[in-house]
Amino acid sequence: MNTYVPLILTTIVTLSTIIYTICSIQLWRTTQAAAEISRQAALGNLWAELNRYLEMLRQQDAPETAFIQKVSDLMLEFMIANLLTNAIQKNNQDFEEFRRKVSALVSENEAHASKIPWVARLAEQRRRH
Repeated sequence: MNTYVPLILTTIVTLSTIIYTICSIQLWRTTQAAAEISRQAALGNLWAELNRYLEMLRQQDAPETAFIQKVSDLMLEFMIANLLTNAIQKNNQDFEEFRRKVSALVSENEAHASKIPWVARLAEQRRRH
């Protein structure tokens, strides 16, 4: 009986280590996802503040309004590109349906759609796949 006790304890420690490792990996993945959500939220908040500032500049007819508008448009394009990239990587069927509808709208309104870079890019990605 005394020879089995160390074997049983070693087995328990080994199983505990395996379970701990699995839980740690899951926690790490969850932490990574939470960090990405926080980054996206921070960028969205920054963009909202930039737009608030942009509205103040418009009311004052400030000369830098056009520049800030371009920065805001670039930030929006970046945020949307990140969201689209995540949806594409996950092969989301709802996203594919959305993309088909956007492509149809872009086809009907090419002149207007070409002025909005991320909409045009969305339609181009559909044509590539």
